[in-house]
Amino acid sequence: MSMHYDEVRNGGESLMKKIKMLLAITTISLFAHINVFALDDVYYRNNNGVDFTEKEYNYFYDVYGISYIDNMTQEDFNWYSDFDINNSNIETETYYDIPISIMSTTHKTASKKITITKSCSSVKCTINISLKWLTNPTIRSYDVIGVRFNGTSLQNSIIDTKVRSSAGTSSFNNLNSFISGFGVSVKLPESATNIIIDQKFYTTTSGKIYASYQHATSNVTLATSKLYTISSSGYGGVFNFYSTALNKYDKMGGVNITL
Repeated sequence: MSMHYDEVRNGGESLMKKIKMLLAITTISLFAHINVFALDDVYYRNNNGVDFTEKEYNYFYDVYGISYIDNMTQEDFNWYSDFDINNSNIETETYYDIPISIMSTTHKTASKKITITKSCSSVKCTINISLKWLTNPTIRSYDVIGVRFNGTSLQNSIIDTKVRSSAGTSSFNNLNSFISGFGVSVKLPESATNIIIDQKFYTTTSGKIYASYQHATSNVTLATSKLYTISSSGYGGVFNFYSTALNKYDKMGGVNITL
């Protein structure tokens, strides 16, 4: 009787050991699968160790290019978190500044491009106006970036405007506000390369936004850069310059997006 009990007990202990081993193997396998899945989500890792999903990489590549992606810091990356790129239906519109001249010979120079991006929820739209310099500007004075509203308005007072370049990142709050829109004057950094101007703000979920970036073709003061009204007949469909600011800007075309 005792021997039979010991055999059953030993057999039960053996079975328990097998069950525990099986559970351990299953657990290890499960965690390994989770880790592999997490690693698969990392589509690209830049020079600063910032990780991008494929959707994030494609968005930044289309708007800013690979050089910007490779040099983004985690702080830069976090600035775009409001757009929830992985889960939102991101929409963009881009305008390339390509002047054509020299008689019958077509000479094209792509100096800069402007892009407007929207990411909307049921309660608000997050908007980003991005201007990327494709060459290095000669004049480094006060440029103007901003928008005209049609059937929409700011949801709050947050307008975050940054100039990013090889010299680092600077914030600007030289705001010129109107009922129909606003502009912010930004000073281009001296001797810097890879210049990008980003402007982020929040609006209601209906209507249309017209965005414009105007580059000063000669040196102007901050006060002069603010001599404009917001008008559909203005440069880029936004900035109607007057007085000493008239003819001081390059009349670059604008972009628009429907919310």
